[in-house]
Amino acid sequence: MIKTEFFETAVKLGYYGPEKGGLYGKKDNARKYWEDVSIKSLLKPIITEIQQRKNKIRITDFGCGSGEGFELITHILPTQNLTKNEFLLNPKQVETYLGLDISEAMIDMGKSIYIKNKNMKFIQADLSKDYPFLKENAFDIYLSTYSSPSHLTEKELKNLVYNVFNHTADKAYLVLDLFGKFSPEWPCYWENNDDKMLQYNMGWLNLPEKTNSTEVESYYVKFWDSKSLTELLNDTAKNLNKKINIIFRDRSILIGRHIDTGYYNKKPQPLRYQVNRLFDMDYESKLEELQPDFSFLEPYKEKYPEVLNRINTIADKWKIVVSFCLALNETNNKLIKELIESTTGELAEDLKMLAWLYRNSQRFPVDHFWANIMGPQVACVLRNLEINLPDGLGCGHGLCCIVEISDD
Repeated sequence: MIKTEFFETAVKLGYYGPEKGGLYGKKDNARKYWEDVSIKSLLKPIITEIQQRKNKIRITDFGCGSGEGFELITHILPTQNLTKNEFLLNPKQVETYLGLDISEAMIDMGKSIYIKNKNMKFIQADLSKDYPFLKENAFDIYLSTYSSPSHLTEKELKNLVYNVFNHTADKAYLVLDLFGKFSPEWPCYWENNDDKMLQYNMGWLNLPEKTNSTEVESYYVKFWDSKSLTELLNDTAKNLNKKINIIFRDRSILIGRHIDTGYYNKKPQPLRYQVNRLFDMDYESKLEELQPDFSFLEPYKEKYPEVLNRINTIADKWKIVVSFCLALNETNNKLIKELIESTTGELAEDLKMLAWLYRNSQRFPVDHFWANIMGPQVACVLRNLEINLPDGLGCGHGLCCIVEISDD
């Protein structure tokens, strides 16, 4: 049974209500300008494909909270400007949105926020055993965001997937967002190879004041990698004669919520906090504190070479960007030239862009060039390093999975 007391308290404290981004908290800058953007980039081609077939889209949202999935999916900018809609999917183009969540407080808040939206319905449901969406017509998107299905055991998730696959008609998409097993936040969990649920806490909500994990309430979740999830999905599809295509993406590899707390790896690093400062126009990030150090993961290199390679590859590129920015600040033209010439691909072009931007700061008459102009651009470069990675392995805070489902 999923523990809900913490979430009920979090709702009462305002963590799940309307809230602006910032340096800390549930809806910090990294959530809004990094993680939301990453998820939207995955959802955009899905919505575009459905719109080519249908005028309106049907969505059910698993672990909907107060309807945040609806806000996410209806605030995706089109690739090109449209004369009719500001966003790719206008709320009026949603035929039905069915939000499901185990928390009564979340459901009540969703009903209150969207009371005027006749196309939206919220139902309290325990998705470990209840499937109210089966009473509705088939949906186009079966959505989950921010690790909500990780509250289910492997067996419970398989039952949910089975019911989704069995409920679809023609063509549909299942979006699973789960805790990644191989995140550098919790190497203590990498060895878990069974269905065991493991402890997790939301102590990052209390930063910067409280950092002692013994004072933070924990609950249990399941951590996933792409291999084990692929097996679950393929087995289920085979049993129901469904054809599926799967795409994985790792989300928040270096800026997971517990990178800063160090609760599970005993190596706290203020990487997310400094990214929050990059995105915030009121602060200048401390570049020296943006240098990641994952040397403590080396003992896992022999057993998990692909995972370590993925983490170290993005960390090394991250270090190049930070070193480049430090070189710009220090007017170290020799190092600037060396870094550009030794870097290839899109990153090389990004470095050239940052150099041009920095050297043309006079063109941007703002109160603080670094905080208002340079910082957000550096954050976008770091974000793109992750977004442009190949198929996810489960080495981010979140493992995002898009499953295209059709009849075999």
